Amino acid sequence: MRLLSRIATFAFFPIWGWLAFPQIVLYFYVFTLPLEGLFAIEGLFTLSKGLMALFLLVQATRVRRPKIPWLPALLLTWRQVPRFRISLLAVVLLFWVFLSYFWSSNPSATWDRIQVLVQQVVGALLIAFFVFSRPKTLVPLMFFYSLGALIAASVGIVNYWQNPLNRTTFAGSADAADFAAVALLGALLGLGLWLVTTRHLLRWYGILCFVICTLGVVLSGTRSAWVAIIATLSFLILPRLGWKRMLLLLLVLGVIVVSLSQLPAVGQFLAYRVDSAGDSGGAGRTAIWLVGFELVERNPFFGNGFGTFVALFDQGVAARSALESIDTYYIIDGRGAHNIYLELLSEIGLVGLGIFLVWIMLLLQVSMRQAVHPDLILILKACLLAYLIQGAFLGILERKYLWLTIGLLHGLAMMTRGYFYASINSKP
Repeated sequence: MRLLSRIATFAFFPIWGWLAFPQIVLYFYVFTLPLEGLFAIEGLFTLSKGLMALFLLVQATRVRRPKIPWLPALLLTWRQVPRFRISLLAVVLLFWVFLSYFWSSNPSATWDRIQVLVQQVVGALLIAFFVFSRPKTLVPLMFFYSLGALIAASVGIVNYWQNPLNRTTFAGSADAADFAAVALLGALLGLGLWLVTTRHLLRWYGILCFVICTLGVVLSGTRSAWVAIIATLSFLILPRLGWKRMLLLLLVLGVIVVSLSQLPAVGQFLAYRVDSAGDSGGAGRTAIWLVGFELVERNPFFGNGFGTFVALFDQGVAARSALESIDTYYIIDGRGAHNIYLELLSEIGLVGLGIFLVWIMLLLQVSMRQAVHPDLILILKACLLAYLIQGAFLGILERKYLWLTIGLLHGLAMMTRGYFYASINSKP
Protein backbone atom coordinates (compact mmCIF):
# COMPACT_ATOMS: atom_id res chain seq x y z
CA MET A 1 0.00 0.00 0.00
CA ARG A 2 2.85 2.38 0.73
CA LEU A 3 4.24 1.75 -2.75
CA LEU A 4 0.85 2.41 -4.33
CA SER A 5 0.50 5.56 -2.23
CA ARG A 6 3.86 6.85 -3.41
CA ILE A 7 3.04 6.06 -7.04
CA ALA A 8 -0.32 7.82 -6.74
CA THR A 9 1.31 10.84 -5.10
CA PHE A 10 3.92 11.05 -7.84
CA ALA A 11 1.26 10.67 -10.55
CA PHE A 12 -1.20 13.22 -9.16
CA PHE A 13 1.31 15.82 -7.97
CA PRO A 14 1.43 17.63 -11.37
CA ILE A 15 -2.38 17.76 -11.42
CA TRP A 16 -2.46 19.16 -7.89
CA GLY A 17 0.19 21.74 -8.78
CA TRP A 18 -1.72 22.72 -11.92
CA LEU A 19 -4.95 23.22 -9.93
CA ALA A 20 -3.33 24.93 -6.94
CA PHE A 21 -1.00 27.23 -8.89
CA PRO A 22 -2.61 28.09 -12.25
CA GLN A 23 -0.10 30.90 -12.75
CA ILE A 24 2.55 28.25 -13.46
CA VAL A 25 0.60 27.18 -16.55
CA LEU A 26 0.28 30.82 -17.60
CA TYR A 27 4.02 31.42 -17.09
CA PHE A 28 4.83 28.41 -19.25
CA TYR A 29 2.32 29.62 -21.86
CA VAL A 30 3.92 33.06 -22.28
CA PHE A 31 7.41 31.51 -22.29
CA THR A 32 6.51 29.24 -25.21
CA LEU A 33 4.90 31.98 -27.34
CA PRO A 34 8.20 33.27 -28.83
CA LEU A 35 9.30 29.66 -29.40
CA GLU A 36 5.93 28.38 -30.57
CA GLY A 37 7.10 26.99 -33.89
CA LEU A 38 9.41 24.56 -32.06
CA PHE A 39 6.50 23.01 -30.16
CA ALA A 40 3.96 22.73 -32.96
CA ILE A 41 2.59 20.01 -35.19
CA GLU A 42 1.58 21.80 -38.38
CA GLY A 43 -2.19 21.95 -38.73
CA LEU A 44 -2.82 19.81 -35.64
CA PHE A 45 -1.44 21.16 -32.38
CA THR A 46 0.54 23.94 -30.79
CA LEU A 47 1.81 23.78 -27.23
CA SER A 48 0.58 27.29 -26.46
CA LYS A 49 -2.96 26.35 -27.50
CA GLY A 50 -2.88 23.32 -25.22
CA LEU A 51 -1.56 25.37 -22.30
CA MET A 52 -4.23 28.03 -22.77
CA ALA A 53 -6.87 25.27 -22.78
CA LEU A 54 -5.46 23.94 -19.49
CA PHE A 55 -5.47 27.43 -18.02
CA LEU A 56 -9.08 27.96 -19.09
CA LEU A 57 -10.05 24.61 -17.59
CA VAL A 58 -8.48 25.32 -14.21
CA GLN A 59 -10.10 28.74 -14.10
CA ALA A 60 -13.45 27.14 -14.87
CA THR A 61 -13.03 24.79 -11.89
CA ARG A 62 -12.67 27.83 -9.62
CA VAL A 63 -16.02 29.32 -10.58
CA ARG A 64 -18.43 29.01 -7.66
CA ARG A 65 -22.13 29.58 -7.49
CA PRO A 66 -22.73 33.10 -6.17
CA LYS A 67 -24.51 33.47 -2.84
CA ILE A 68 -26.68 36.26 -4.25
CA PRO A 69 -28.53 36.47 -7.57
CA TRP A 70 -25.82 37.39 -10.07
CA LEU A 71 -27.90 39.44 -12.50
CA PRO A 72 -29.31 41.97 -9.98
CA ALA A 73 -25.86 42.19 -8.36
CA LEU A 74 -24.27 42.90 -11.74
CA LEU A 75 -26.80 45.61 -12.54
CA LEU A 76 -26.48 47.23 -9.11
CA THR A 77 -22.68 47.31 -9.16
CA TRP A 78 -22.25 48.15 -12.86
CA ARG A 79 -21.69 51.83 -12.21
CA GLN A 80 -19.08 51.03 -9.55
CA VAL A 81 -16.81 49.13 -11.94
CA PRO A 82 -16.69 51.30 -15.09
CA ARG A 83 -13.43 49.79 -16.28
CA PHE A 84 -15.05 46.37 -16.60
CA ARG A 85 -17.08 47.91 -19.41
CA ILE A 86 -13.96 47.78 -21.59
CA SER A 87 -14.51 44.03 -21.80
CA LEU A 88 -17.99 44.64 -23.17
CA LEU A 89 -16.47 46.08 -26.35
CA ALA A 90 -14.57 42.84 -26.90
CA VAL A 91 -17.87 40.94 -26.62
CA VAL A 92 -19.53 43.39 -29.04
CA LEU A 93 -16.67 42.87 -31.50
CA LEU A 94 -17.10 39.09 -31.34
CA PHE A 95 -20.87 39.48 -31.81
CA TRP A 96 -20.38 41.60 -34.92
CA VAL A 97 -17.86 39.13 -36.31
CA PHE A 98 -20.39 36.33 -35.78
CA LEU A 99 -23.03 38.36 -37.61
CA SER A 100 -20.71 38.80 -40.58
CA TYR A 101 -21.01 35.04 -41.19
CA PHE A 102 -24.58 35.52 -42.47
CA TRP A 103 -23.59 37.91 -45.27
CA SER A 104 -20.11 36.50 -45.89
CA SER A 105 -19.06 35.89 -49.48
CA ASN A 106 -17.11 32.84 -48.27
CA PRO A 107 -18.82 31.33 -45.19
CA SER A 108 -16.29 28.53 -44.72
CA ALA A 109 -13.35 30.97 -44.56
CA THR A 110 -15.32 33.16 -42.18
CA TRP A 111 -16.15 30.28 -39.86
CA ASP A 112 -12.52 29.16 -39.70
CA ARG A 113 -11.32 32.66 -38.79
CA ILE A 114 -14.13 33.14 -36.25
CA GLN A 115 -12.94 30.11 -34.31
CA VAL A 116 -9.40 31.49 -34.18
CA LEU A 117 -10.57 34.96 -33.11
CA VAL A 118 -12.77 33.57 -30.34
CA GLN A 119 -9.81 31.66 -28.90
CA GLN A 120 -7.62 34.77 -28.99
CA VAL A 121 -10.15 37.21 -27.52
CA VAL A 122 -11.25 34.80 -24.79
CA GLY A 123 -7.60 34.08 -23.97
CA ALA A 124 -6.82 37.82 -23.77
CA LEU A 125 -9.79 38.48 -21.47
CA LEU A 126 -8.89 35.48 -19.33
CA ILE A 127 -5.34 36.79 -18.89
CA ALA A 128 -6.70 40.28 -18.17
CA PHE A 129 -8.99 39.15 -15.37
CA PHE A 130 -6.32 36.87 -13.92
CA VAL A 131 -3.82 39.75 -13.83
CA PHE A 132 -6.52 41.96 -12.34
CA SER A 133 -7.19 39.48 -9.54
CA ARG A 134 -3.50 38.60 -9.01
CA PRO A 135 -1.43 41.67 -9.84
CA LYS A 136 1.76 40.09 -8.48
CA THR A 137 1.79 37.80 -11.52
CA LEU A 138 2.27 40.65 -13.98
CA VAL A 139 6.02 41.11 -13.59
CA PRO A 140 6.72 37.33 -13.75
CA LEU A 141 4.62 37.16 -16.93
CA MET A 142 6.76 39.90 -18.45
CA PHE A 143 9.90 38.04 -17.36
CA PHE A 144 8.93 34.66 -18.82
CA TYR A 145 7.90 36.09 -22.18
CA SER A 146 11.09 38.14 -22.37
CA LEU A 147 13.11 35.02 -21.56
CA GLY A 148 11.60 33.14 -24.50
CA ALA A 149 12.14 36.16 -26.75
CA LEU A 150 15.75 36.44 -25.53
CA ILE A 151 16.42 32.85 -26.58
CA ALA A 152 14.80 33.39 -29.99
CA ALA A 153 16.68 36.67 -30.59
CA SER A 154 20.01 35.13 -29.56
CA VAL A 155 19.57 32.32 -32.09
CA GLY A 156 18.56 34.88 -34.72
CA ILE A 157 21.76 36.88 -34.16
CA VAL A 158 23.84 33.71 -34.51
CA ASN A 159 21.99 32.90 -37.75
CA TYR A 160 22.82 36.33 -39.14
CA TRP A 161 26.48 35.89 -38.19
CA GLN A 162 26.52 32.67 -40.21
CA ASN A 163 24.62 34.17 -43.16
CA PRO A 164 25.38 37.90 -43.48
CA LEU A 165 23.27 40.14 -45.75
CA ASN A 166 20.25 37.86 -45.23
CA ARG A 167 17.24 38.74 -43.09
CA THR A 168 17.67 36.75 -39.92
CA THR A 169 14.94 34.72 -38.30
CA PHE A 170 14.43 31.87 -35.87
CA ALA A 171 13.40 28.32 -36.67
CA GLY A 172 10.29 28.73 -34.51
CA SER A 173 9.05 31.83 -36.35
CA ALA A 174 6.87 31.89 -39.43
CA ASP A 175 9.18 34.36 -41.21
CA ALA A 176 11.51 37.29 -40.54
CA ALA A 177 8.60 39.69 -39.93
CA ASP A 178 7.09 37.33 -37.34
CA PHE A 179 10.50 36.98 -35.69
CA ALA A 180 10.80 40.79 -35.55
CA ALA A 181 7.39 41.13 -33.87
CA VAL A 182 8.35 38.52 -31.26
CA ALA A 183 11.66 40.25 -30.53
CA LEU A 184 9.99 43.68 -30.49
CA LEU A 185 7.75 42.72 -27.58
CA GLY A 186 10.67 41.04 -25.81
CA ALA A 187 12.76 44.22 -26.11
CA LEU A 188 10.07 46.47 -24.67
CA LEU A 189 9.21 44.05 -21.85
CA GLY A 190 12.91 43.77 -20.99
CA LEU A 191 13.03 47.55 -20.79
CA GLY A 192 9.96 47.39 -18.57
CA LEU A 193 11.65 44.98 -16.17
CA TRP A 194 14.54 47.43 -15.86
CA LEU A 195 12.11 50.23 -15.01
CA VAL A 196 9.84 48.52 -12.49
CA THR A 197 11.96 46.11 -10.48
CA THR A 198 14.20 46.88 -7.50
CA ARG A 199 16.26 43.69 -7.81
CA HIS A 200 19.66 44.45 -9.30
CA LEU A 201 20.05 41.08 -11.03
CA LEU A 202 16.65 41.36 -12.69
CA ARG A 203 17.38 44.94 -13.74
CA TRP A 204 20.62 43.85 -15.43
CA TYR A 205 18.72 41.01 -17.07
CA GLY A 206 16.17 43.52 -18.39
CA ILE A 207 18.91 45.63 -19.99
CA LEU A 208 20.52 42.53 -21.54
CA CYS A 209 17.16 41.39 -22.91
CA PHE A 210 16.50 44.84 -24.36
CA VAL A 211 19.89 44.89 -26.11
CA ILE A 212 19.69 41.35 -27.55
CA CYS A 213 16.07 41.62 -28.67
CA THR A 214 16.64 45.06 -30.24
CA LEU A 215 19.58 43.61 -32.19
CA GLY A 216 17.25 40.84 -33.34
CA VAL A 217 14.68 43.40 -34.52
CA VAL A 218 17.32 45.29 -36.51
CA LEU A 219 18.86 42.18 -38.09
CA SER A 220 15.44 40.85 -39.08
CA GLY A 221 15.34 43.57 -41.74
CA THR A 222 11.67 44.24 -40.93
CA ARG A 223 11.20 47.93 -41.60
CA SER A 224 7.83 48.17 -39.86
CA ALA A 225 9.42 46.88 -36.65
CA TRP A 226 12.18 49.48 -36.99
CA VAL A 227 9.60 52.25 -37.28
CA ALA A 228 7.61 50.86 -34.35
CA ILE A 229 10.50 50.63 -31.89
CA ILE A 230 11.98 54.00 -32.92
CA ALA A 231 8.61 55.73 -32.60
CA THR A 232 7.74 54.26 -29.20
CA LEU A 233 11.19 54.99 -27.76
CA SER A 234 11.41 58.52 -29.16
CA PHE A 235 7.89 59.81 -28.59
CA LEU A 236 6.55 57.75 -25.69
CA ILE A 237 9.21 56.23 -23.45
CA LEU A 238 12.20 58.61 -23.48
CA PRO A 239 10.19 61.82 -22.86
CA ARG A 240 8.58 60.27 -19.75
CA LEU A 241 11.82 59.15 -18.10
CA GLY A 242 13.83 61.23 -15.68
CA TRP A 243 17.10 62.60 -16.97
CA LYS A 244 19.19 59.93 -15.20
CA ARG A 245 17.25 57.02 -16.67
CA MET A 246 17.12 58.77 -20.04
CA LEU A 247 20.92 59.08 -20.12
CA LEU A 248 21.31 55.43 -19.15
CA LEU A 249 18.89 54.31 -21.86
CA LEU A 250 20.72 56.43 -24.44
CA LEU A 251 23.95 54.78 -23.31
CA VAL A 252 22.37 51.35 -23.82
CA LEU A 253 21.25 52.39 -27.31
CA GLY A 254 24.87 53.41 -27.99
CA VAL A 255 25.95 49.91 -26.96
CA ILE A 256 23.48 48.48 -29.48
CA VAL A 257 24.92 50.65 -32.27
CA VAL A 258 28.48 49.59 -31.39
CA SER A 259 27.41 45.93 -31.31
CA LEU A 260 25.84 46.26 -34.76
CA SER A 261 29.06 47.70 -36.14
CA GLN A 262 30.90 44.54 -35.07
CA LEU A 263 28.69 42.27 -37.17
CA PRO A 264 29.69 41.54 -40.78
CA ALA A 265 28.19 43.66 -43.60
CA VAL A 266 25.53 45.25 -41.37
CA GLY A 267 25.84 48.68 -43.02
CA GLN A 268 25.34 47.23 -46.48
CA PHE A 269 22.42 45.10 -45.29
CA LEU A 270 20.60 48.02 -43.62
CA ALA A 271 21.20 50.33 -46.59
CA TYR A 272 19.74 47.73 -48.94
CA ARG A 273 16.63 47.30 -46.79
CA VAL A 274 16.06 51.06 -46.63
CA ASP A 275 16.61 51.65 -50.35
CA SER A 276 14.44 48.73 -51.43
CA ALA A 277 11.46 50.13 -49.50
CA GLY A 278 11.00 52.95 -52.00
CA ASP A 279 11.96 50.97 -55.08
CA SER A 280 9.44 48.17 -54.48
CA GLY A 281 6.62 50.23 -52.99
CA GLY A 282 7.14 48.62 -49.60
CA ALA A 283 7.53 45.11 -51.08
CA GLY A 284 4.38 45.62 -53.15
CA ARG A 285 2.23 46.88 -50.27
CA THR A 286 1.00 49.97 -52.10
CA ALA A 287 -0.26 47.79 -54.94
CA ILE A 288 -1.86 45.32 -52.53
CA TRP A 289 -3.63 48.16 -50.70
CA LEU A 290 -5.06 49.56 -53.94
CA VAL A 291 -6.54 46.14 -54.71
CA GLY A 292 -7.76 45.90 -51.12
CA PHE A 293 -9.72 49.14 -51.44
CA GLU A 294 -11.51 47.59 -54.39
CA LEU A 295 -12.73 44.88 -52.00
CA VAL A 296 -13.76 47.53 -49.48
CA GLU A 297 -15.95 49.28 -52.05
CA ARG A 298 -18.07 46.15 -52.43
CA ASN A 299 -19.59 46.59 -48.97
CA PRO A 300 -17.96 49.45 -47.06
CA PHE A 301 -20.29 49.49 -44.06
CA PHE A 302 -20.71 45.79 -43.27
CA GLY A 303 -17.77 44.18 -45.08
CA ASN A 304 -17.51 40.98 -47.08
CA GLY A 305 -17.35 38.66 -44.08
CA PHE A 306 -14.64 38.07 -41.54
CA GLY A 307 -11.62 36.21 -42.89
CA THR A 308 -12.50 36.67 -46.57
CA PHE A 309 -9.75 39.08 -47.70
CA VAL A 310 -7.33 36.33 -48.70
CA ALA A 311 -10.06 34.28 -50.38
CA LEU A 312 -11.30 37.25 -52.45
CA PHE A 313 -7.90 38.68 -53.38
CA ASP A 314 -7.05 37.66 -56.94
CA GLN A 315 -5.95 39.16 -60.24
CA GLY A 316 -9.57 39.58 -61.33
CA VAL A 317 -10.11 42.03 -58.48
CA ALA A 318 -6.77 43.66 -59.29
CA ALA A 319 -7.89 44.27 -62.89
CA ARG A 320 -10.92 46.23 -61.62
CA SER A 321 -8.89 48.25 -59.13
CA ALA A 322 -7.04 51.56 -59.55
CA LEU A 323 -3.79 49.78 -60.45
CA GLU A 324 -2.34 51.03 -63.72
CA SER A 325 -0.51 47.75 -64.30
CA ILE A 326 -0.47 44.42 -62.49
CA ASP A 327 2.89 43.24 -61.19
CA THR A 328 2.36 39.48 -60.88
CA TYR A 329 5.36 39.22 -58.55
CA TYR A 330 3.33 40.91 -55.81
CA ILE A 331 -0.27 40.59 -57.02
CA ILE A 332 -0.99 36.91 -56.73
CA ASP A 333 -4.11 35.05 -55.67
CA GLY A 334 -4.54 34.76 -51.92
CA ARG A 335 -2.29 37.64 -50.82
CA GLY A 336 -2.78 38.99 -47.32
CA ALA A 337 -3.68 42.63 -46.73
CA HIS A 338 -0.42 43.52 -44.92
CA ASN A 339 -2.53 46.03 -42.97
CA ILE A 340 -4.85 45.04 -40.13
CA TYR A 341 -7.01 48.15 -40.58
CA LEU A 342 -7.59 47.54 -44.29
CA GLU A 343 -8.18 43.87 -43.54
CA LEU A 344 -10.85 44.63 -40.94
CA LEU A 345 -12.41 47.32 -43.13
CA SER A 346 -12.83 44.93 -46.05
CA GLU A 347 -14.04 42.03 -43.88
CA ILE A 348 -16.31 43.58 -41.21
CA GLY A 349 -16.74 47.06 -42.62
CA LEU A 350 -16.69 50.47 -41.02
CA VAL A 351 -18.86 49.22 -38.17
CA GLY A 352 -16.50 46.40 -37.18
CA LEU A 353 -13.36 48.48 -37.62
CA GLY A 354 -14.95 51.23 -35.51
CA ILE A 355 -15.71 48.79 -32.68
CA PHE A 356 -12.13 47.50 -32.70
CA LEU A 357 -10.59 50.99 -32.71
CA VAL A 358 -12.90 52.26 -29.96
CA TRP A 359 -11.96 49.24 -27.82
CA ILE A 360 -8.24 49.87 -28.30
CA MET A 361 -8.46 53.65 -27.87
CA LEU A 362 -10.63 53.34 -24.76
CA LEU A 363 -8.14 50.89 -23.33
CA LEU A 364 -5.27 53.28 -23.95
CA GLN A 365 -7.26 56.23 -22.63
CA VAL A 366 -8.16 54.50 -19.38
CA SER A 367 -4.60 53.32 -18.89
CA MET A 368 -3.24 56.85 -19.27
CA ARG A 369 -5.68 58.50 -16.89
CA GLN A 370 -6.11 55.90 -14.16
CA ALA A 371 -2.88 53.95 -14.11
CA VAL A 372 -1.89 52.36 -10.82
CA HIS A 373 1.73 51.98 -11.84
CA PRO A 374 3.19 54.58 -14.23
CA ASP A 375 6.18 52.55 -15.44
CA LEU A 376 4.21 49.36 -16.07
CA ILE A 377 1.44 51.15 -17.88
CA LEU A 378 3.99 53.13 -19.91
CA ILE A 379 5.71 49.98 -21.16
CA LEU A 380 2.55 48.02 -21.91
CA LYS A 381 1.06 51.01 -23.68
CA ALA A 382 4.27 51.27 -25.71
CA CYS A 383 4.01 47.56 -26.59
CA LEU A 384 0.45 47.96 -27.87
CA LEU A 385 1.25 51.14 -29.79
CA ALA A 386 4.25 49.42 -31.37
CA TYR A 387 2.01 46.63 -32.62
CA LEU A 388 -0.59 49.13 -33.86
CA ILE A 389 2.17 50.81 -35.88
CA GLN A 390 3.48 47.50 -37.18
CA GLY A 391 -0.07 46.41 -37.96
CA ALA A 392 -0.25 49.18 -40.57
CA PHE A 393 2.30 47.20 -42.61
CA LEU A 394 1.80 43.58 -41.51
CA GLY A 395 -1.12 41.25 -40.90
CA ILE A 396 -0.61 40.47 -37.20
CA LEU A 397 -4.26 40.18 -36.21
CA GLU A 398 -3.95 36.41 -35.76
CA ARG A 399 -0.71 36.56 -33.77
CA LYS A 400 -0.93 35.55 -30.13
CA TYR A 401 1.66 38.06 -28.96
CA LEU A 402 -0.70 40.90 -30.00
CA TRP A 403 -3.51 39.45 -27.90
CA LEU A 404 -1.16 38.78 -24.99
CA THR A 405 -0.25 42.48 -25.04
CA ILE A 406 -3.91 43.46 -25.10
CA GLY A 407 -4.65 41.08 -22.22
CA LEU A 408 -1.84 42.40 -20.01
CA LEU A 409 -2.73 46.03 -20.66
CA HIS A 410 -6.42 45.31 -20.18
CA GLY A 411 -5.79 43.69 -16.81
CA LEU A 412 -3.57 46.51 -15.61
CA ALA A 413 -6.02 49.16 -16.77
CA MET A 414 -8.81 47.61 -14.65
CA MET A 415 -6.86 48.00 -11.41
CA THR A 416 -8.07 50.81 -9.22
CA ARG A 417 -5.87 53.25 -7.36
CA GLY A 418 -4.98 52.26 -3.82
CA TYR A 419 -6.71 48.88 -3.73
CA PHE A 420 -4.10 46.94 -5.70
CA TYR A 421 -1.25 49.40 -5.62
CA ALA A 422 0.64 47.68 -2.79
CA SER A 423 0.60 44.39 -4.67
CA ILE A 424 2.92 45.64 -7.40
CA ASN A 425 6.57 46.34 -6.77
CA SER A 426 7.40 49.86 -7.83
CA LYS A 427 10.86 51.32 -8.15
CA PRO A 428 11.42 54.20 -5.68
